[in-house]
Amino acid sequence: MKLLYQYLSRYKLLIILALLLAAINQVFSLMTPYILGNYLINPYASKVEAFRAGAEQAYFNGILLGLGLIIGSAMISRIAKAFQDYAVNVIIQKFGARLYTDGLKHSLQLPFQEFEDQRSGETLSVLIKARADCEKFITNFINILFATLVGIVFVTIVAYRLSPMLPLIYLVGAVVLSLLTSFLSKRIKLIQKNIVKETTSLAGSTTESLRNIELVKSLGLTDQEISRLNNNTNKILDLELKKVKSIRSISFVQGTFVNFLQQCIMFALFYFLFHDRIQLGDLMMMQFYSFFIFGPLQELGNIILSYREADASLQNLQNLMQKEVEQEPVNAVNVDDINTLAFDKVSFQHKSSTRPALDKVSFSAIKGETIAFVGPSGSGKTTLVKLLLGLYKPSAGSILYNNIDERTVSLNSIRKQLGIVTQDTQLFSGTIRENLKFVMPEATDEAVLDAVHQASGKSILARSDKGLDTIIGEGGLKLSGGERQRLSIARSLLRQPRLLIFDEATSALDSITESEISETMEEISKERNQITILIAHRLSTVMHADRIFVLEKGKVIEQGNHNDLLDLKGLYYAMWRQQVGAEYAE
Repeated sequence: MKLLYQYLSRYKLLIILALLLAAINQVFSLMTPYILGNYLINPYASKVEAFRAGAEQAYFNGILLGLGLIIGSAMISRIAKAFQDYAVNVIIQKFGARLYTDGLKHSLQLPFQEFEDQRSGETLSVLIKARADCEKFITNFINILFATLVGIVFVTIVAYRLSPMLPLIYLVGAVVLSLLTSFLSKRIKLIQKNIVKETTSLAGSTTESLRNIELVKSLGLTDQEISRLNNNTNKILDLELKKVKSIRSISFVQGTFVNFLQQCIMFALFYFLFHDRIQLGDLMMMQFYSFFIFGPLQELGNIILSYREADASLQNLQNLMQKEVEQEPVNAVNVDDINTLAFDKVSFQHKSSTRPALDKVSFSAIKGETIAFVGPSGSGKTTLVKLLLGLYKPSAGSILYNNIDERTVSLNSIRKQLGIVTQDTQLFSGTIRENLKFVMPEATDEAVLDAVHQASGKSILARSDKGLDTIIGEGGLKLSGGERQRLSIARSLLRQPRLLIFDEATSALDSITESEISETMEEISKERNQITILIAHRLSTVMHADRIFVLEKGKVIEQGNHNDLLDLKGLYYAMWRQQVGAEYAE
């Protein structure tokens, strides 16, 4: 719970104010029985016969004064309660927003490999659950637990004035009830941890299903997905039922103990009344106080439960926050304009792999040049892209930008000059304008339209009823594959990149659309405004490249232009024959 205290310490003044208002609210609530006993029952209600002898006016004046005091106390209590609720809501809203934004910020700054090992919905579930559970605990602590503690102190003082023995019954009862509840609720902590774990897993699975809804519905897998998700839901249900049984057991024990304690207090009060140590009004007052104190104490089980839930959720969040984020190098050098790029014997191996994904790969490129990497599946093309984007760090060797080692370069300065078009176009729900300006919010509509024109995407706007304001749906569901790819190209061009990467940009397209996109890529390359890197499996898309590197099992085994590689009669030649046909290979 250190994380909870760490965040709450930022709102000390607000918390002190909320606790002060809770104390005022509770004290003035407890003033009503006190006034009733000491200002109405003892001096007036128990002595009615004396006032009937001619002191009616004094009787009614005293009654009116007592009722006025009760009304005044109730009014102060309600006003304090209103401000208390407002202060508590301000605290939990500020706390929740800060916790969520810090958690989200930290998550987005984690190394890319962290996201490869888990589902995005799981991270979101951790953040939402921690926020909700902590807000619930804070509310219960201030509004119930703290207020009850103030009430116990107040009642103890009043009871001590009547008899030093009377407070012992209240204090011993409160302590025993607290210890009993704490002992019984220990089992809930373990159950709650499992619930949080399964809920997080369910959130990840559900997010995946919704994100891939097109595949699910297209293949008639709706019932299968429902069944799969229901399995997780049923696990959570079983755990929740176990928790409910534990809570009901605690509530039963609490209720039985509180009822027994109230009868003990009642017996003691009648005992003191019989020996003239208290008056009738005092008996009524203390009986009211037993309900005031022990009623909220029965909620102690729920408070401890909310504590257990917050503790389990915060532990998950703590585990997330303890993961190391991407760090910029000390005294990082800013590269403002990428003119050269080089790999110097770069190797990379995944933790779970038995061999390097890339093995001593070397190449160089200068501004205006177009280079390409081809090879069969598993040859290291995807790894190469992730190294270029800074998502992976080399296991050995160096990546050089303008002859400066990447280890000393500010990655942000590099990434702001990158443009990437991937096989899976990553578009967002919203308008065409919002999707394009995602990479450059300050871009003008003129710049946006120019980028669309460069990407040969005018036909998209021509058939869109609202132009740039046309909604394209999540992931661009309302667009064809070619249209999504053209928007992805336009988005990359909008930021005028110095390093433009096409990663299997046409592999998911039909041959006609592939040819059109390839022509667009070739036209962009001819402008020679940047270093262009093509990653492809289909060789027809890289024929125009200045140099082509052939990868196999993580190594560069051939390099040259298209014609040179065909003359070598090696792997490139074999791939060309397989894809295009023997008649085009001669």
